[in-house]
Amino acid sequence: MESKDKKASKLSYSEWFSFYMVILHNNIPLAHAYAKRAYSSQLEEVENDDIDIELENYKDIDNNNLYLYRPHIKDIDDKLHMKNKKLKYGEVSFELTAGNYTVGMDIPEGRYKIMAMKNFGNIYNKYYTFDENLDVDDEENKKFYARLIIGDILIIRGALVVKLSSKKANLLQNLIRRPLGTKIILKTGDYICGKDFKSGVYDIRRVKNDGTVCYEDIDESFSDEDYDLKEMKNCLFKNNDYLGVSDGLVIELIPSQNNYIK
Repeated sequence: MESKDKKASKLSYSEWFSFYMVILHNNIPLAHAYAKRAYSSQLEEVENDDIDIELENYKDIDNNNLYLYRPHIKDIDDKLHMKNKKLKYGEVSFELTAGNYTVGMDIPEGRYKIMAMKNFGNIYNKYYTFDENLDVDDEENKKFYARLIIGDILIIRGALVVKLSSKKANLLQNLIRRPLGTKIILKTGDYICGKDFKSGVYDIRRVKNDGTVCYEDIDESFSDEDYDLKEMKNCLFKNNDYLGVSDGLVIELIPSQNNYIK
């Protein structure tokens, strides 16, 4: 049954709906303009034209922010795209070793439990949201929780092996890593990117012997021992970057592929 107030007012039902919506959005000036329009016949010394102009001005301002009266076509397209794409989240669990991993390319976006599974080492986000030293033999420093968002770069140093587990990871993010560079074997020596090997993103893999790789101002030991590295993933080399290989070690540079996300 219609209320007497609504029946006597000058607002349509769609305008009454908008009136209540702007109250919910705390837009008091626009709600006040609707009220004046509704009961203009009961107000003295107020011109209907003035009320209409005031209402339309507030609606224009509010419409730019909330799309309350006429949904923007882009807003509709985005919702349809998301519905058709059938976005879904799910549970994931996987292990990572030393390297640099981009969220959305190598790792699904999500909140993770990160646990040491083997050895010890440093793990951090390039953008400084966390920096942890994990040790599989230290219960107090064996795990932590962190949210990884698209674009973050997870960096693992040392022979640390970690397990990442999430109950709600974005399963449909899949930025493709295009292989950059050319496969090459390097013996012990000093190398300059762009001169001795092509720029690109490489996995550094031990071929034989033991030794040290100097890369990005860090020294990493490679050997067949459990506590040393066998491989380091997704290492970016730009022209004029330095790469040092010492102590008889032989390595292979292999253009990187996507890691967890295939």
